Amino acid sequence: MDYVALREKPRQFLALTSLHVAEFDDLLTDFTPAWERYHRWHTLAGKRRQFVAHRERPNAVLTGSEVKLFFLLTYLKNNSLQQHQAASFGISQARVSQLATALLGVLNQVLAARGLLPVRDGAELAQRLAHHPEPVFAYDGVERGVPRNPDYEAQGEEYSAKKKPTA
Repeated sequence: MDYVALREKPRQFLALTSLHVAEFDDLLTDFTPAWERYHRWHTLAGKRRQFVAHRERPNAVLTGSEVKLFFLLTYLKNNSLQQHQAASFGISQARVSQLATALLGVLNQVLAARGLLPVRDGAELAQRLAHHPEPVFAYDGVERGVPRNPDYEAQGEEYSAKKKPTA
């Protein structure tokens, strides 16, 4: 995929990354220094470097932080197979795995610093919502079945007879 060409097609860029070009650029302002810090001291495998890397190798296939962020966002948005991502960016499947792991760690740090990571704890969510100015929220969730209690007598107490599971 050609990052530079796709930047000129805002609708396609949005479809591939879930971000408008301006939003991508804003995220890039924090991602670039975070990635450079990580890359300076760590390999793609996450191991500490013996010697500090002062710059990216000139033969790198994905050159520049903007291309790496674009690579990661397209990978996350499309939930693609690593083989597909490898073919799209001209790298090996093993390299896709290494890059995705390293870049995702850096992106999570950036999103955490901006306070944009999703809340995973109910108590923390309640605390955040208590201070929110708008009291009405939309919830997008998936209804899942509850595992059946193995105790036969407890099953009778829990059964509401309201819904039958669909096969």
